Parts: sequence; structure tokens; C-alpha cells
Amino acid sequence: MNLCVKFFQKFHRILLIFFPAVIFFSYHPVISLGTNEYMNFDLSLVEIWLVLFALSSIPSLKRLVSFFGWPKLLLSATIPLYCSLSSLWSGNPLRAVLTSGILWLVVFAVLNIIVDFKSSPTLRPKLLKILLATSVFFAVICWVQCILDLAGVSREFTLLCRGCTYTSFGFPHPNGFAIEPQFMGGLFLAPVLLCFYLLFLSAPKSRKQKVSLILVTLFLTSTLFLTLSRGAIYSFGLGLVVLFVFCCTKRFPIIKYKLKSATTAILLVIVAFSIAIVSEGFFAAISPTNDTFFSGITKSIHQLSLGVIDLRSAEFKSDQSSTHVDSSNDSPTSSDAETTAEPKETTIAPETSSFSGYVAESTNVRLSLNSLALGTWSSSPQYIVIGTGLGSAGIAMHTLHPEDLGPKEIVQNEYVSLLLELGATGILIIAAVIIYALIKIPKNALLLAVLVSFAFSLLFFSGLPNALYIYLLPVLFATAKNNFFVKNKI
Repeated sequence: MNLCVKFFQKFHRILLIFFPAVIFFSYHPVISLGTNEYMNFDLSLVEIWLVLFALSSIPSLKRLVSFFGWPKLLLSATIPLYCSLSSLWSGNPLRAVLTSGILWLVVFAVLNIIVDFKSSPTLRPKLLKILLATSVFFAVICWVQCILDLAGVSREFTLLCRGCTYTSFGFPHPNGFAIEPQFMGGLFLAPVLLCFYLLFLSAPKSRKQKVSLILVTLFLTSTLFLTLSRGAIYSFGLGLVVLFVFCCTKRFPIIKYKLKSATTAILLVIVAFSIAIVSEGFFAAISPTNDTFFSGITKSIHQLSLGVIDLRSAEFKSDQSSTHVDSSNDSPTSSDAETTAEPKETTIAPETSSFSGYVAESTNVRLSLNSLALGTWSSSPQYIVIGTGLGSAGIAMHTLHPEDLGPKEIVQNEYVSLLLELGATGILIIAAVIIYALIKIPKNALLLAVLVSFAFSLLFFSGLPNALYIYLLPVLFATAKNNFFVKNKI
């Protein structure tokens, strides 16, 4: 019996050590288990990790009870419990059960990780180092994806999404092992903010340490920009502002230190953006399309600025294509993906990229879906109070607007999606639990920055399986004090 317990404990620790790396495999490799008219049945490495981690944690159930106590455990179960109950009135009960099951696993994993950190103080610094190291590795993968795409390697090998290749803008933008650049960019949010946090607070003693940290920060930040994901980039900007404000308020009461930190952060962001934008121009220049170095740069700026900043030449100012994305055939798990207008490869000449700049279609589709979702929610007293049931937003919208979208469509805004699926009751429960948790947990600048950036990114997509990092990564910072990293010399 003791031997069995020791095996589970060792297996549990191994799984935890692999956690920062596994989280980056949010979609690829994927195990496809089939499909029906409402959803696709896919299994990712992150989901497999959650199941194994839960199994390895079973012998430690008494630990959770003694550490948290029944009241807190019951409170933590409130959200997944309500989501599970919503399967009773969901239009897609199978999806509701599967999604709520993942949510139970996430809550169970977070609770166990918190207890693990309490029992082993050196574990958190180790995982944060692994997070930074694996982030650098997957950033390298992103750049390699771009190079291979320009070399003509097929998407089956590069794993780039259909709208990520050089045929879209004249240069590729990577999605790593995620399904979309939005999620790859989101995965970089926590490690990039961690790098800036370390630069603000840790004050590396040796010049070598400081230079290494600056180089890692530049590399990860430039890769985040390279994804061309507006949602992830805007979320990073907001998170960095929050990080700087709280760091300066708590750590640097003297104005000269505030100015020095602000100047350093701004310079690093500008250099990182310059690296990414110049690389996109270079990729465009060497791609098989008719794009040039200048057109690649101006297209990227036009896209990121939502069409506000237009430096393009007259040649590229005509919209070459504008395509509505039907998420029912966009990708195997499009119900959890970012809406991205994709090129009609069969109608676009090989030497011409699909888009001449800002693709307004992707924004318009997202806003249209939000409007349809809110209209569906307000169409029924039941929907207003308890929602359509978890996982049934697409079916409910399709029922009211069959000519506008298919049953596999999603809302593209997690907040609106939750309002439609769980109703006002679900939103109130979620808000109450989150507010209570934020009041009780020790707060630090990095945690607040990560939470704000993740929360803002949820405005740009909806779905759980491809965005599990949002719910798992914050636990790495949830109980750390402001001087935690300094003391542990990360």
C-alpha cells in the first residue's frame, strides 16, 4: 500500500514538473475521436495531462480537506457544479457534460498545485524557471514555422493554420502548437509579463544575468508580436501597464526609479516590436508573393491598428479579398478558435497575397456574433435567468437565425458566451466566486497583471479546451509576495 502511494506521489510530482511545457501543446498533437453535427471530439495533450494529474492526486484528497477545509472546497466547486447542472437544460448535453468535466479537472488541479506549493516552497521557483525555458523553446518553434513556410514546406508538417501562411499577408504568422495565433500569443502573455516583472523587481546582481534576462524578454516579446494576434497584443499592453503601475506604487516610491522603469519597459517593447515588424517585412520580401519589405511592414501595422494607421502604397490599398469564415469547416475544433478571415486559395493568384492590409471582416464577424448572441439571450425569460445551457450557444443562435450561422458557430467573446449559456444566474455565481477569491488570496503585481491580461483576452474568443492556460497558469503566481522572486533569485 505504501509503495503504491509513493508511486502516485512521484508520478504526481513528475506531471507537475512537466506542467509548464505541456500547457503549450494546447492543440497539436490532437487525437480526433470523431464528430457530430454540433461539435468535434478531440483530445489534446493538456487534457490528457489534466486527467493523469487528477488520478495522481487521488491519494492526496485528505490533504485538500485539511488544507482548505470543507467550506472553501464547496465554494470552489460552485462554478463547475452549476455548469454541470446546466447540462440538464442544454441543447447540447454531451458537450455540456464534457466541458464541465474539463472544468472540474481544472479546479481540482489548481487546488492540488496550491497545496503542493505550500508543502514544497522550492517548487514554485523551479516551475517558473521551467516556464521561461519552455517559452523560449516554443518561441524558437514559432520562428522555425515561419522559415519552413517560406521554404515551401506543407502545413501538414509546419502545423500552421490555414490563415497563418505567407499566402494571407505575404508573410507567415505562427500559431506554434496552438490552433490559432490568438492562443499562441495568449500562451506568451504570462512568461512575457514575468520577464518584465523580473526586470522591474529582481535587479539581477551580475551584468550577465541582466543581459540574459533582457535578451529573453526581447525574444519572447518579439515572438508575441510576430503572431499578429491583436487580442494577445492588446492584452499584453494592458497587462504591462497594470504591472508597471502596481510595481511602481509598491516598490519604487521615488520618482526617478519610476521613470527609469517606465523608460526601460517602453524601450524594450519598441525594440521587440521593431524586431517583429522588420522580420515580417523581410519574410514578405522573400516570400513567393509579389509583396515587398515595405508592404509587409505596412500591412502588419494596418492590421494591428484596425486600419487606423495606413502607410501602404497605392498598390496595396485595394482590398484584394474579404472572406467570411464558416467555423463549421474552418478547422477540426473551430468552435474554440479565433475567427480569422482565410484566403480562398483556389481563386487567388499564387503570386498575390490574399489580404492587402486590415481584414475588417474578422472584426465585423465577431461583432455580429456578439450581437446575435445577446439577441438570443434576451429572446427568452429562461435564457435570461439560467441560459441555454453549457455548450449550446451555437445551437441556440442557429435556431433563431438559421440563415446566418451554423450550429457549430461560437460567440467569439467568452463573457457574452457565458451570459448566453449560463444566464444571469451563472454570471452572478462566477462573479461572486471570483471576487471572493481575489479578496482572500495574497495579491502581487505580477498576478494582477496576468489576470487582467487574460481577462481582457477573453473578449476576443470563447471556448475552454484551447484556452486552458488562462485558468491554469495564474496559480503559479497566486500566493507569491511581491519580493518572492527576489528572495528565490530566479
